[in-house]
Amino acid sequence: MGFTQPYTYVNDTVLSATDHASNEDKLRSYVNQEIEDTDVDTDTIVGESIATPRFVSVVQTADFVTKTVQGVSKLRLPQEYSWFTATTKSDNQTSTTVEDYQPLSNTGAEVVILKDSTKVMITFYAKAFGLTNSTVSSGPGNGIWENKFVLQYEKQGLTTRYEGTRAYVWENHSGFVGSVYVDPGFQGNGCGHRSIMMTRMLTLDAGRYKFSVAVNAKVERGNINCQSFTIETFHV
Repeated sequence: MGFTQPYTYVNDTVLSATDHASNEDKLRSYVNQEIEDTDVDTDTIVGESIATPRFVSVVQTADFVTKTVQGVSKLRLPQEYSWFTATTKSDNQTSTTVEDYQPLSNTGAEVVILKDSTKVMITFYAKAFGLTNSTVSSGPGNGIWENKFVLQYEKQGLTTRYEGTRAYVWENHSGFVGSVYVDPGFQGNGCGHRSIMMTRMLTLDAGRYKFSVAVNAKVERGNINCQSFTIETFHV
């Protein structure tokens, strides 16, 4: 059915906010394919008429007709932190080249794609904090340790990372870095405690993908509070 706007714009006629709003509301309803009173007879819609998902709580997955939603969203719940660490300290923490990516808690979901060129939307939001390292004698030095976060997936034993999703939190060190004094807690300079957000639309071929956000840790102790990690797979 085509779109018919309720109000027709006329040249040299003052446009009222009410008329313009009615056109906007009608267009929003049409684009989103919303159910309206004129779509059905009075009192014929019951609860069974509304599509509900198949929910699998073990893997936090909801299957709708048009898409599948996976992951966690805890924006209104109390914060829960999980820890990460530079476990291979002698090599990883003191090296500027060694990479040891660790998947983070609450950021994992396995996606099964049934046909090629399927659209997938991934949304991630977390708060990250890097505690101050003990004194080190090698490597970049206090205040320069970066912890790099990236979106990744594993498929058939191979790991793919999206460098375009990279984000950082540094060691929460207060002091001189060379000749520059760094206060990571100062307003506008919160490098040691950061909100990390990313949204990524992907086009994936058929297969099984294990997604997560991973960190290349450079601090002895860091933590992250993942408030949201969701994956939407669109079937139509």
